[in-house]
Amino acid sequence: MIDLTKYTWLKPHLPLPETLKEQEDFVDILKAIEKKESNLGLRNLYANYYLDQLQKAKEEGRTLHYEGNLGKEIRSWGKSQSFKKFKESYLKEDKAKFQLSGIVIVITGTLILFFLRAILAQEFVVNFSVDAIVGAIALVFFYRNMKLKMKLIKSYTPVRDYLYMDVASFVMCILLKMWLPPVFDVSIIVLVIAYYVQRRKFENFLKTV
Repeated sequence: MIDLTKYTWLKPHLPLPETLKEQEDFVDILKAIEKKESNLGLRNLYANYYLDQLQKAKEEGRTLHYEGNLGKEIRSWGKSQSFKKFKESYLKEDKAKFQLSGIVIVITGTLILFFLRAILAQEFVVNFSVDAIVGAIALVFFYRNMKLKMKLIKSYTPVRDYLYMDVASFVMCILLKMWLPPVFDVSIIVLVIAYYVQRRKFENFLKTV
């Protein structure tokens, strides 16, 4: 069993090796990746590429094993067409995940803020029970997608700036709801702006991988 606590940067997109030999080989690869690369995004890209190649090798009934200088072997991956194709697909998938989770966060976050405003003003769209159910469902989806987004960001770069931006945008929404009359609700605008700023920041970072 691989001790993932030693590789906190690792965010596998594919199943981890099952046999003891495969696990030992994968640990050697992880050690070589850590020694070679400091960029978290590239570390995960190399590790997931290895898992992808291991999966394909098992499907074809062959073994995958690298000997000698693993650092040199890993550096050679970047020149192969299979790696370039995998990289394009890998980054495209993560970009789509970030966009989808961000959109869900904006929608559910807006619903949660509407519900909080309704509680404070004691003015509900239907009634408290129905609004509470909608708010609870929105909270669940909000939490799941926020967790997914932060996990995704963490696989490339520290989450601090993104987390601060999320907290600041929601605090601003709450303050604006308290200061402005209901007809001037701009919370969704604030959340959309925060989403696009984070999206551009994340996509610009993906270009460096």
